[in-house]
Amino acid sequence: MDIDNFDPHIADPSSTVNMVLKKAKTNLGKRALMKKAPKLVETEGKMCVMLHGGKSSQVLKNLITDLSVLKKGECHKMTRKNDGIRPFEGGGETSLEFFAQKADAGAFVLGTHQKKRPDCLTVGRFFDYHLFDMVELLVRNYKPMDSFGSVGNGAVLGSKPCMVFLGDRFETEPALRMAKNVLMDIFRGKPATRINLKGVDRVIICTALEEAVMFRQCVIRYKKSGTRLPKVELEEMGPSFDFVVGRHQEPPPDVKKQAYAKAKIGKKVKNVEHDSLEGKVGRIYVEKQTGLEELAMMKMKGLKRERRQAAEEREAAMKAPKKSKTDDDDGEDSD
Repeated sequence: MDIDNFDPHIADPSSTVNMVLKKAKTNLGKRALMKKAPKLVETEGKMCVMLHGGKSSQVLKNLITDLSVLKKGECHKMTRKNDGIRPFEGGGETSLEFFAQKADAGAFVLGTHQKKRPDCLTVGRFFDYHLFDMVELLVRNYKPMDSFGSVGNGAVLGSKPCMVFLGDRFETEPALRMAKNVLMDIFRGKPATRINLKGVDRVIICTALEEAVMFRQCVIRYKKSGTRLPKVELEEMGPSFDFVVGRHQEPPPDVKKQAYAKAKIGKKVKNVEHDSLEGKVGRIYVEKQTGLEELAMMKMKGLKRERRQAAEEREAAMKAPKKSKTDDDDGEDSD
């Protein structure tokens, strides 16, 4: 089902019939459901749904288009308006959760335009396809990526951005602290244990000032410095905008505890490793054993060379001429 062409007036997304997943009957379907199931350790990037509310503006349309380019491959962008989505009102998040389940998304970006809150960008996260937390960003001074020309051509599609948050307000104010966590969760990409320096080609900088927060994205240029570490230069590539934090909603304590659960780390077993090919591999240390050469080990008759050698030696001794005693006595006298 294409959720971009979904019409809430034809089928009510709040009905429980549409929210139930059918049980898989084939192995392919079972693997697909297992891939979509929540995991303690996620190995893929967080899929994001980007959509518009009942009323939107051209600024929000262009901004969401630019953000979808930054999240290309991990984003589902919807172009139609959705009148029934009001996440801060009771029951207004049902359609949003329905779209999250259809797209297997863990985050969302919603653009709404009202007289009280013009150019409002709501960002948030899901847990188990239910709304977890969200915060409003009131956009100002927006500049699209097209206005910066071809500066961003050096950035590779799908690369992990380096994110920098400057200012004490990100630690002291709960709304900004939530905005920091949500933005990092949306743009972090796939988890990685090792990163190549040349793969870090862009940086997202959020600076918290007294009146607003500046969102800037720059491309990283590596220049020769004559040393092992290159000289780094930043050049703004867009999108560029300022925002003021509006309303925010914290997750319930019980849901937050369940969402932040970590896998239990078992005790390390000595001399045991896990290999991707052989599975569990262990190493055993055995003391030096003595007396093995004295053990009577079974041998086949055909392999017993000692008997054949002994028989050949006896036969050779019988055929050899015997020396007489007179010869031995004569030899002793001559000495």
